[in-house]
Amino acid sequence: MLAIASDPIFLLADTAMIGHLGVEPLAARAIASSLLGGVYWVFAFLIFGTTTLVAFHRGADEPESCGEICLHALFLAVSGGIAVAILGIIFAPHLYRLMGAAPEVLAQGVAYFRVRIAGTPFTFILFAAVGFLRGVQDVRTPMAIAFIVNGLNIVLDYFLIYGGLGLPALGLQGAAIATLACQILAGVICLGILFFSSYASQYGLGRWPFNARRMLSLFRIGRDLAVRTGALRFSLVFATGTVARMGTATLTGHEIALQLFLLSSDTIDGIAVAGQTLAARHLGRNRPDRAYRMGRTLIVCGSVAGLLFGVGYLLFQQPLIALFTRSVEVAGILGVGIIILLALCQPINGAVFASDGLLIGAHDTRYLMWAMLIGALGIFVPIAWASLHWQWGLAGVWAGLSLLMVWRLATNLARFLSRRWILASPARR
Repeated sequence: MLAIASDPIFLLADTAMIGHLGVEPLAARAIASSLLGGVYWVFAFLIFGTTTLVAFHRGADEPESCGEICLHALFLAVSGGIAVAILGIIFAPHLYRLMGAAPEVLAQGVAYFRVRIAGTPFTFILFAAVGFLRGVQDVRTPMAIAFIVNGLNIVLDYFLIYGGLGLPALGLQGAAIATLACQILAGVICLGILFFSSYASQYGLGRWPFNARRMLSLFRIGRDLAVRTGALRFSLVFATGTVARMGTATLTGHEIALQLFLLSSDTIDGIAVAGQTLAARHLGRNRPDRAYRMGRTLIVCGSVAGLLFGVGYLLFQQPLIALFTRSVEVAGILGVGIIILLALCQPINGAVFASDGLLIGAHDTRYLMWAMLIGALGIFVPIAWASLHWQWGLAGVWAGLSLLMVWRLATNLARFLSRRWILASPARR
């Protein structure tokens, strides 16, 4: 799942439980997480695009338009999710080979990946529903869904991985089955909330008025966000494939560091969501100055939140490593500057995530797309490639990721301070 309040806690727990199965299962999960993350982040426009459009029309007091956007997003979620699931199941072995997986990692990873990707349609339904709920400024319902589903996932993870309560110890496959069950549950809960609550009548969700203009608006913002997040995820997948060729222990260390990176980013994402929703609403009511002042405050809050994470990673470096792995080799790899690089970048990351949310809420997605393409493909990917061929190791890959975040901060702040993002709003076109 993506960008929901309790996700980081589940990801850490899942990584830790699989990590104690050994180096190979965690490496298999690392490749699956990279591939799934690439797909999910490309389709993240179902969250971010839907939130932006719904919040804008809610600010303009157009409830029926909000409902139409939600229905069109659900249609894209189901059709896109089925296509992705089928392709993923068919091409799973080829994807693992492409990622440079060792034979023992491939053997475990393909089965795990196939079970995980089968739940994609339900995850995409969750994305569309969360986008709608955030757009109408209902953040409690997505949070409640996240806590229920991810809490159940942690419990099922434990008993299906290690056995207990009459359930067999299934290891890595148990983790996949637990997640699939919770993906299905999340999708069913979201459909129930949308179609069997007051939202159905308030926003006209009980009917299906297909509107080419609504679909076009989703495609437009979805295209920009899909290319933007696709470039980012491609660079991360490329980095994972590069690290996989450095050895299983190095790949395991990379996965642990990446989960800590995602812990902070997904937590600070709450600030980005606030910026996105409020910016779209203020611009929908033609109040750009309030959107700008709000954006300044949220960027500062994001930096402070990132600083707190950075300090925490430095202070609790050894306990965090011990939480994920017993391998002395993996701990040694992480200790050679990786955690320090991760910690030092957190204040930058916080400002980036907050400013991202504001610019997405202002419909300034074309600018974000081009900035990400340049940063991900022009900075991060070449450095990751050089790290393998010039033997810079994992430190080189993470230095490249840090430079990417510096680039994103510079481009986001330049755009924000220029106020040119205000012109991207539909109200100014």
